[in-house]
Amino acid sequence: MQVIVTDRSGDVAEYDVSEFSELFSVLGDELKIDALCGGCCSCATCHIYTEISDEKYLSDCTEEEQDILDGLLHVQAGSRLLCQLSKKENVDSLKITIAQAE
Repeated sequence: MQVIVTDRSGDVAEYDVSEFSELFSVLGDELKIDALCGGCCSCATCHIYTEISDEKYLSDCTEEEQDILDGLLHVQAGSRLLCQLSKKENVDSLKITIAQAE
């Protein structure tokens, strides 16, 4: 799956990954996300925006994830935590934007 990522400074990069966990690791290694909790759904430093049209391909937001998102200032349509994303349908490409730091 090709994921097109726009970072906080507006730079765009493309990544080929099979699962979002790979993307989470890569973006953490490149310091594009802080990933402070290591993917445990407790810090929201991996807050991203997905394209609304891509939501049908993504796992549903859990109650735990929604609770974290509800406490953020920069939530908008398509807000998700990258550490909680998975695919529910095969997809060739997706676009995400890394949200502003809280």
